[in-house]
Amino acid sequence: MKGKKRHEFFYRFLWTILRRFIARKFNFEHDSIDVKQSPYIVIANHVTNWDPVLIGLSFKRMMYYVATDQVFRMGWKSKLLVYLFSPIARAKTMQETQTVITIFRRLKSKCNICIFAEGSTTFDGEACEIQPSIGKLVKRAGVTLVTYRFTGSYFTFPRWARYIRKGKIEGRLVQIYNPEKITSMSEDEINNVIKNDIKTSAYEEQEKNPVAFRGNKPAEYLETVLYCCPKCKKFSTLTSSDDILSCACGFTVRYNEYGYFEPAIGVDAPQPPFKTITEWIKWERMEIETLVKTLANSDADTPIFTDENQQLYEIERASSSNLIASGRLDLFKDRLSVTTQEKTIDFPLNGIIDMSGFAMLKIIFFTNEHKLYEIHSKHIRSALKYLDMYKAIKRG
Repeated sequence: MKGKKRHEFFYRFLWTILRRFIARKFNFEHDSIDVKQSPYIVIANHVTNWDPVLIGLSFKRMMYYVATDQVFRMGWKSKLLVYLFSPIARAKTMQETQTVITIFRRLKSKCNICIFAEGSTTFDGEACEIQPSIGKLVKRAGVTLVTYRFTGSYFTFPRWARYIRKGKIEGRLVQIYNPEKITSMSEDEINNVIKNDIKTSAYEEQEKNPVAFRGNKPAEYLETVLYCCPKCKKFSTLTSSDDILSCACGFTVRYNEYGYFEPAIGVDAPQPPFKTITEWIKWERMEIETLVKTLANSDADTPIFTDENQQLYEIERASSSNLIASGRLDLFKDRLSVTTQEKTIDFPLNGIIDMSGFAMLKIIFFTNEHKLYEIHSKHIRSALKYLDMYKAIKRG
Protein backbone atom coordinates (compact mmCIF):
# COMPACT_ATOMS: atom_id res chain seq x y z
CA MET A 1 0.00 0.00 0.00
CA LYS A 2 1.32 3.45 -0.93
CA GLY A 3 2.51 5.42 2.09
CA LYS A 4 2.27 2.49 4.50
CA LYS A 5 5.86 2.83 5.77
CA ARG A 6 5.32 6.54 6.40
CA HIS A 7 2.09 5.88 8.29
CA GLU A 8 3.75 3.19 10.42
CA PHE A 9 6.69 5.47 11.23
CA PHE A 10 4.54 8.34 12.47
CA TYR A 11 2.21 5.98 14.33
CA ARG A 12 5.14 4.44 16.24
CA PHE A 13 6.80 7.84 16.74
CA LEU A 14 3.72 9.45 18.26
CA TRP A 15 2.89 6.30 20.22
CA THR A 16 6.35 6.42 21.81
CA ILE A 17 6.45 10.11 22.74
CA LEU A 18 2.79 10.74 23.61
CA ARG A 19 1.47 7.59 25.25
CA ARG A 20 2.53 8.44 28.82
CA PHE A 21 1.29 12.03 28.51
CA ILE A 22 -2.11 10.94 27.12
CA ALA A 23 -2.48 8.22 29.76
CA ARG A 24 -1.82 10.75 32.54
CA LYS A 25 -4.08 13.42 31.03
CA PHE A 26 -7.09 11.09 31.04
CA ASN A 27 -6.03 8.86 33.95
CA PHE A 28 -6.30 6.08 31.40
CA GLU A 29 -5.60 2.49 32.43
CA HIS A 30 -5.37 0.11 29.50
CA ASP A 31 -4.30 -3.32 28.35
CA SER A 32 -1.26 -3.78 26.13
CA ILE A 33 -2.45 -6.01 23.33
CA ASP A 34 -0.28 -7.99 20.92
CA VAL A 35 -2.37 -9.87 18.37
CA LYS A 36 -0.31 -12.65 16.83
CA GLN A 37 -2.42 -13.11 13.70
CA SER A 38 -2.29 -10.11 11.38
CA PRO A 39 -4.07 -8.45 9.68
CA TYR A 40 -6.91 -8.04 12.13
CA ILE A 41 -9.97 -5.86 12.70
CA VAL A 42 -10.38 -4.14 16.06
CA ILE A 43 -13.93 -3.19 16.99
CA ALA A 44 -14.63 -0.98 19.99
CA ASN A 45 -17.44 1.01 21.55
CA HIS A 46 -17.51 4.73 20.77
CA VAL A 47 -17.89 7.26 23.57
CA THR A 48 -15.74 10.34 22.82
CA ASN A 49 -13.80 11.86 19.94
CA TRP A 50 -10.62 10.90 21.80
CA ASP A 51 -11.31 7.18 21.34
CA PRO A 52 -8.92 6.71 18.36
CA VAL A 53 -6.07 8.24 20.35
CA LEU A 54 -6.82 6.25 23.50
CA ILE A 55 -7.29 2.88 21.84
CA GLY A 56 -3.99 3.40 20.01
CA LEU A 57 -2.18 3.22 23.36
CA SER A 58 -3.21 -0.43 23.67
CA PHE A 59 -1.94 -1.46 20.23
CA LYS A 60 1.67 -0.83 19.30
CA ARG A 61 1.06 -2.03 15.75
CA MET A 62 -0.31 0.51 13.29
CA MET A 63 -4.06 0.52 12.71
CA TYR A 64 -6.04 2.38 10.03
CA TYR A 65 -9.13 4.00 11.52
CA VAL A 66 -12.53 4.19 9.87
CA ALA A 67 -13.35 7.86 10.52
CA THR A 68 -16.41 10.01 10.07
CA ASP A 69 -16.61 12.11 6.93
CA GLN A 70 -16.15 15.32 8.94
CA VAL A 71 -12.50 14.44 9.60
CA PHE A 72 -11.80 15.03 5.90
CA ARG A 73 -13.33 18.51 5.80
CA MET A 74 -11.09 20.42 8.22
CA GLY A 75 -8.76 22.08 5.72
CA TRP A 76 -5.04 21.75 6.45
CA LYS A 77 -5.74 19.59 9.52
CA SER A 78 -7.41 16.99 7.31
CA LYS A 79 -4.53 17.05 4.82
CA LEU A 80 -2.08 16.47 7.66
CA LEU A 81 -4.12 13.58 9.10
CA VAL A 82 -4.40 11.95 5.68
CA TYR A 83 -0.66 12.34 5.06
CA LEU A 84 0.30 10.92 8.44
CA PHE A 85 -2.32 8.22 9.02
CA SER A 86 -4.60 7.86 5.96
CA PRO A 87 -7.92 7.23 7.78
CA ILE A 88 -10.82 5.62 5.90
CA ALA A 89 -13.80 7.90 5.24
CA ARG A 90 -17.36 6.99 6.17
CA ALA A 91 -20.37 9.30 6.06
CA LYS A 92 -22.50 9.04 9.21
CA THR A 93 -25.85 8.72 7.47
CA MET A 94 -24.81 6.45 4.59
CA GLN A 95 -23.86 2.82 4.10
CA GLU A 96 -20.96 3.35 1.73
CA THR A 97 -19.65 0.73 -0.64
CA GLN A 98 -16.43 2.70 -1.10
CA THR A 99 -15.67 2.45 2.60
CA VAL A 100 -15.95 -1.35 2.51
CA ILE A 101 -13.82 -1.58 -0.65
CA THR A 102 -11.08 0.50 0.99
CA ILE A 103 -11.14 -1.67 4.12
CA PHE A 104 -10.70 -4.85 2.06
CA ARG A 105 -7.86 -3.29 0.07
CA ARG A 106 -6.05 -2.35 3.27
CA LEU A 107 -6.55 -5.82 4.74
CA LYS A 108 -5.18 -7.35 1.55
CA SER A 109 -2.08 -5.19 2.04
CA LYS A 110 -1.68 -6.68 5.55
CA CYS A 111 -2.96 -3.54 7.27
CA ASN A 112 -4.88 -3.66 10.54
CA ILE A 113 -8.22 -1.84 10.79
CA CYS A 114 -10.00 -0.16 13.71
CA ILE A 115 -13.77 0.39 13.56
CA PHE A 116 -16.04 2.03 16.11
CA ALA A 117 -19.07 -0.08 15.33
CA GLU A 118 -21.66 2.16 16.96
CA GLY A 119 -20.83 4.87 14.45
CA SER A 120 -21.80 7.67 16.82
CA THR A 121 -20.90 8.73 20.35
CA THR A 122 -23.54 8.36 23.03
CA PHE A 123 -25.73 11.23 24.27
CA ASP A 124 -26.91 9.51 27.46
CA GLY A 125 -24.15 7.08 28.46
CA GLU A 126 -25.96 4.03 27.11
CA ALA A 127 -24.56 1.91 24.29
CA CYS A 128 -25.66 2.91 20.80
CA GLU A 129 -26.82 0.39 18.23
CA ILE A 130 -24.01 -1.11 16.15
CA GLN A 131 -24.06 -0.73 12.38
CA PRO A 132 -26.12 -3.73 11.12
CA SER A 133 -23.70 -4.37 8.25
CA ILE A 134 -20.69 -4.89 10.54
CA GLY A 135 -21.21 -8.65 10.87
CA LYS A 136 -21.29 -9.04 7.11
CA LEU A 137 -18.08 -7.04 6.75
CA VAL A 138 -16.23 -9.09 9.38
CA LYS A 139 -17.51 -12.35 7.91
CA ARG A 140 -16.38 -11.43 4.40
CA ALA A 141 -13.00 -10.18 5.62
CA GLY A 142 -12.23 -13.54 7.22
CA VAL A 143 -9.46 -12.13 9.43
CA THR A 144 -8.93 -12.06 13.19
CA LEU A 145 -11.50 -10.01 15.10
CA VAL A 146 -10.49 -8.18 18.27
CA THR A 147 -13.14 -6.62 20.52
CA TYR A 148 -12.25 -3.80 22.91
CA ARG A 149 -14.28 -1.85 25.46
CA PHE A 150 -13.93 1.58 27.08
CA THR A 151 -15.44 2.39 30.47
CA GLY A 152 -15.39 5.78 32.23
CA SER A 153 -15.14 7.78 29.02
CA TYR A 154 -18.66 9.17 29.14
CA PHE A 155 -18.16 11.02 32.42
CA THR A 156 -14.66 12.13 31.42
CA PHE A 157 -15.84 13.95 28.31
CA PRO A 158 -19.60 13.73 27.69
CA ARG A 159 -20.77 14.50 24.17
CA TRP A 160 -22.56 17.59 25.47
CA ALA A 161 -19.63 18.96 27.49
CA ARG A 162 -17.13 21.70 26.77
CA TYR A 163 -14.40 20.61 29.22
CA ILE A 164 -12.68 17.34 30.01
CA ARG A 165 -13.14 16.09 33.58
CA LYS A 166 -10.47 14.15 35.48
CA GLY A 167 -11.71 10.80 36.69
CA LYS A 168 -10.72 7.40 35.38
CA ILE A 169 -11.00 5.65 32.01
CA GLU A 170 -10.25 2.00 31.35
CA GLY A 171 -9.63 0.36 27.98
CA ARG A 172 -9.71 -3.42 28.01
CA LEU A 173 -9.38 -6.30 25.59
CA VAL A 174 -12.61 -8.28 25.60
CA GLN A 175 -11.97 -11.14 23.17
CA ILE A 176 -9.89 -12.29 20.21
CA TYR A 177 -11.67 -14.40 17.59
CA ASN A 178 -9.36 -16.16 15.16
CA PRO A 179 -10.23 -16.50 11.45
CA GLU A 180 -11.38 -20.11 11.94
CA LYS A 181 -13.86 -19.01 14.60
CA ILE A 182 -15.16 -16.20 12.37
CA THR A 183 -15.62 -18.64 9.49
CA SER A 184 -17.78 -20.90 11.69
CA MET A 185 -20.11 -18.04 12.72
CA SER A 186 -23.05 -16.51 10.88
CA GLU A 187 -23.30 -12.76 10.25
CA ASP A 188 -25.97 -12.49 12.97
CA GLU A 189 -23.81 -14.39 15.44
CA ILE A 190 -20.90 -12.05 14.73
CA ASN A 191 -23.14 -9.03 15.27
CA ASN A 192 -24.35 -10.48 18.56
CA VAL A 193 -20.89 -11.18 19.97
CA ILE A 194 -19.71 -7.71 18.97
CA LYS A 195 -22.76 -6.09 20.55
CA ASN A 196 -22.31 -8.04 23.79
CA ASP A 197 -18.54 -7.53 23.93
CA ILE A 198 -18.54 -3.75 23.53
CA LYS A 199 -21.80 -2.91 25.30
CA THR A 200 -21.49 -0.49 28.23
CA SER A 201 -23.74 1.57 30.48
CA ALA A 202 -22.07 4.56 32.12
CA TYR A 203 -24.40 4.67 35.10
CA GLU A 204 -24.34 0.92 35.68
CA GLU A 205 -20.54 1.16 35.89
CA GLN A 206 -20.86 4.09 38.32
CA GLU A 207 -23.20 2.11 40.54
CA LYS A 208 -20.70 -0.77 40.68
CA ASN A 209 -17.62 1.40 41.23
CA PRO A 210 -18.32 5.10 41.92
CA VAL A 211 -15.65 7.46 40.59
CA ALA A 212 -15.60 11.24 40.97
CA PHE A 213 -15.09 13.18 37.72
CA ARG A 214 -13.92 16.69 38.53
CA GLY A 215 -13.60 19.59 36.12
CA ASN A 216 -14.68 23.09 35.16
CA LYS A 217 -18.36 23.96 34.74
CA PRO A 218 -19.62 20.36 34.90
CA ALA A 219 -23.24 21.13 33.88
CA GLU A 220 -22.42 23.57 31.09
CA TYR A 221 -24.32 22.81 27.86
CA LEU A 222 -26.42 20.04 29.39
CA GLU A 223 -29.37 21.78 27.72
CA THR A 224 -28.08 20.44 24.38
CA VAL A 225 -29.32 16.99 25.43
CA LEU A 226 -31.84 17.81 28.18
CA TYR A 227 -34.22 19.88 26.09
CA CYS A 228 -37.48 19.47 28.06
CA CYS A 229 -38.14 20.81 31.56
CA PRO A 230 -39.70 18.15 33.84
CA LYS A 231 -41.63 20.81 35.81
CA CYS A 232 -43.32 22.96 33.15
CA LYS A 233 -42.77 20.44 30.31
CA LYS A 234 -41.75 23.18 27.90
CA PHE A 235 -39.07 22.61 25.28
CA SER A 236 -35.84 24.63 24.92
CA THR A 237 -36.28 26.55 28.17
CA LEU A 238 -33.44 25.01 30.22
CA THR A 239 -30.13 26.83 30.66
CA SER A 240 -26.89 25.81 32.35
CA SER A 241 -24.29 27.62 34.45
CA ASP A 242 -21.35 25.99 36.22
CA ASP A 243 -22.92 22.92 37.91
CA ILE A 244 -26.54 24.16 37.76
CA LEU A 245 -29.29 23.44 35.23
CA SER A 246 -32.40 25.60 35.56
CA CYS A 247 -35.60 26.73 33.84
CA ALA A 248 -37.47 30.05 33.85
CA CYS A 249 -40.35 28.26 35.61
CA GLY A 250 -38.23 27.92 38.74
CA PHE A 251 -37.00 24.36 38.28
CA THR A 252 -33.34 23.99 39.37
CA VAL A 253 -30.99 21.01 39.84
CA ARG A 254 -27.30 20.49 40.47
CA TYR A 255 -25.16 18.07 38.46
CA ASN A 256 -22.58 16.57 40.81
CA GLU A 257 -19.10 15.16 40.27
CA TYR A 258 -20.41 11.58 40.09
CA GLY A 259 -22.76 12.41 37.21
CA TYR A 260 -25.99 12.47 39.23
CA PHE A 261 -28.61 15.16 39.82
CA GLU A 262 -29.28 16.54 43.29
CA PRO A 263 -31.08 19.59 44.74
CA ALA A 264 -29.22 22.81 44.04
CA ILE A 265 -27.17 24.09 46.99
CA GLY A 266 -29.04 26.79 48.85
CA VAL A 267 -32.36 25.95 47.20
CA ASP A 268 -35.15 24.53 49.33
CA ALA A 269 -36.35 21.93 46.86
CA PRO A 270 -37.35 18.26 46.78
CA GLN A 271 -35.22 15.60 45.19
CA PRO A 272 -34.97 15.97 41.39
CA PRO A 273 -37.43 13.86 39.39
CA PHE A 274 -34.50 12.14 37.66
CA LYS A 275 -31.30 10.87 39.16
CA THR A 276 -29.42 10.37 35.89
CA ILE A 277 -29.09 11.85 32.42
CA THR A 278 -30.20 8.49 31.02
CA GLU A 279 -33.51 8.66 32.91
CA TRP A 280 -34.12 12.27 31.87
CA ILE A 281 -33.50 11.61 28.18
CA LYS A 282 -35.74 8.55 28.28
CA TRP A 283 -38.53 10.67 29.79
CA GLU A 284 -38.21 13.54 27.32
CA ARG A 285 -38.33 11.08 24.43
CA MET A 286 -41.65 9.88 25.86
CA GLU A 287 -42.79 13.51 25.84
CA ILE A 288 -41.79 13.68 22.18
CA GLU A 289 -43.90 10.58 21.46
CA THR A 290 -46.87 12.19 23.24
CA LEU A 291 -46.44 15.37 21.21
CA VAL A 292 -46.30 13.41 17.93
CA LYS A 293 -49.73 11.94 18.65
CA THR A 294 -51.21 15.45 18.59
CA LEU A 295 -49.64 16.47 15.27
CA ALA A 296 -52.33 14.92 13.07
CA ASN A 297 -54.76 17.64 14.16
CA SER A 298 -52.22 20.47 14.20
CA ASP A 299 -51.59 23.15 11.59
CA ALA A 300 -49.00 21.99 9.05
CA ASP A 301 -47.53 25.50 8.97
CA THR A 302 -46.95 25.73 12.72
CA PRO A 303 -43.37 24.75 13.52
CA ILE A 304 -42.69 22.21 16.24
CA PHE A 305 -39.18 23.52 16.89
CA THR A 306 -37.53 26.74 15.74
CA ASP A 307 -33.98 28.05 16.05
CA GLU A 308 -32.47 31.24 14.62
CA ASN A 309 -28.95 31.79 13.27
CA GLN A 310 -28.50 28.39 11.63
CA GLN A 311 -26.28 27.53 8.66
CA LEU A 312 -27.14 24.95 6.01
CA TYR A 313 -24.23 23.24 4.24
CA GLU A 314 -24.26 20.87 1.29
CA ILE A 315 -21.55 18.27 1.71
CA GLU A 316 -19.24 16.79 -0.88
CA ARG A 317 -18.16 13.43 0.49
CA ALA A 318 -14.81 13.57 2.34
CA SER A 319 -14.02 16.78 0.51
CA SER A 320 -15.78 20.04 1.33
CA SER A 321 -18.67 21.82 3.07
CA ASN A 322 -20.47 24.41 0.96
CA LEU A 323 -22.61 27.01 2.74
CA ILE A 324 -25.90 27.40 0.86
CA ALA A 325 -28.13 29.24 3.35
CA SER A 326 -28.10 31.05 6.70
CA GLY A 327 -31.27 31.78 8.64
CA ARG A 328 -34.04 30.23 10.72
CA LEU A 329 -34.39 26.48 11.12
CA ASP A 330 -37.94 25.13 11.47
CA LEU A 331 -39.10 21.58 11.97
CA PHE A 332 -42.71 21.02 10.89
CA LYS A 333 -44.67 17.80 11.05
CA ASP A 334 -43.94 17.13 7.37
CA ARG A 335 -40.75 19.03 6.55
CA LEU A 336 -37.50 20.61 7.69
CA SER A 337 -37.00 24.19 6.50
CA VAL A 338 -34.26 26.80 6.46
CA THR A 339 -35.56 30.32 5.85
CA THR A 340 -33.37 33.25 4.83
CA GLN A 341 -34.33 36.84 3.93
CA GLU A 342 -34.62 35.80 0.28
CA LYS A 343 -35.99 32.26 0.28
CA THR A 344 -37.10 29.14 2.11
CA ILE A 345 -35.47 25.77 1.43
CA ASP A 346 -37.76 22.86 2.30
CA PHE A 347 -36.79 19.23 2.87
CA PRO A 348 -39.86 16.94 3.07
CA LEU A 349 -39.39 14.46 5.91
CA ASN A 350 -40.44 11.59 3.64
CA GLY A 351 -37.50 12.53 1.42
CA ILE A 352 -34.94 12.39 4.24
CA ILE A 353 -33.49 8.87 4.41
CA ASP A 354 -31.56 9.31 7.64
CA MET A 355 -30.71 11.98 10.20
CA SER A 356 -27.99 11.96 12.84
CA GLY A 357 -25.82 14.30 14.86
CA PHE A 358 -22.15 15.10 15.08
CA ALA A 359 -20.34 16.47 18.12
CA MET A 360 -22.54 18.76 20.22
CA LEU A 361 -24.55 20.88 17.79
CA LYS A 362 -24.40 19.61 14.20
CA ILE A 363 -27.35 17.94 12.49
CA ILE A 364 -26.62 15.73 9.49
CA PHE A 365 -29.15 14.32 7.04
CA PHE A 366 -29.11 12.37 3.80
CA THR A 367 -31.88 12.73 1.20
CA ASN A 368 -33.37 10.37 -1.37
CA GLU A 369 -31.71 12.57 -3.99
CA HIS A 370 -28.38 11.21 -2.68
CA LYS A 371 -27.39 14.54 -1.21
CA LEU A 372 -25.78 15.04 2.18
CA TYR A 373 -26.41 18.16 4.30
CA GLU A 374 -25.29 19.57 7.64
CA ILE A 375 -26.89 22.20 9.83
CA HIS A 376 -24.62 24.21 12.12
CA SER A 377 -25.62 26.62 14.87
CA LYS A 378 -24.07 29.90 16.02
CA HIS A 379 -25.61 29.52 19.45
CA ILE A 380 -26.16 26.71 21.91
CA ARG A 381 -29.25 24.71 21.02
CA SER A 382 -30.21 21.07 21.10
CA ALA A 383 -29.56 18.97 18.03
CA LEU A 384 -30.98 15.97 19.89
CA LYS A 385 -34.51 17.42 20.05
CA TYR A 386 -34.56 17.53 16.22
CA LEU A 387 -33.18 13.99 15.92
CA ASP A 388 -35.65 12.59 18.44
CA MET A 389 -38.64 14.36 16.87
CA TYR A 390 -37.64 13.31 13.34
CA LYS A 391 -37.36 9.66 14.40
CA ALA A 392 -40.67 9.79 16.27
CA ILE A 393 -42.48 11.28 13.27
CA LYS A 394 -40.96 8.69 10.94
CA ARG A 395 -42.11 5.89 13.26
CA GLY A 396 -45.62 7.31 12.82
